[in-house]
Amino acid sequence: MIAYEDDSYIAFADISPRANGHLLVVPKAVHEQFTDMNPSEFSALMNMSHKIAKALQSAADTERIQLGIVGEDVPHVHVHLIPFDIGDDRQEKEFNQEITQQIIDKIQLA
Repeated sequence: MIAYEDDSYIAFADISPRANGHLLVVPKAVHEQFTDMNPSEFSALMNMSHKIAKALQSAADTERIQLGIVGEDVPHVHVHLIPFDIGDDRQEKEFNQEITQQIIDKIQLA
């Protein structure tokens, strides 16, 4: 489920989500770790992640978006964007691909 794509980035639904609407923002330029990126590449990734996070927050109608750069699961830089509300117990939720698709369908990037 692709939420956004341009020449430099792709954002899509995580296959092991921590919440409905959990997205990954991935630069198309290959870097194993974010520390391998030069400062302007890292800044551009954060700017794109911010843009997508704002759209995701609105589309998911959620209080906050958690941002994470984990880097242990695949050797390619990617940013996790996870919608959540204060006090939300994500351990108890069922994650639903249909709900995530509905959220993705609402994402509008200016």
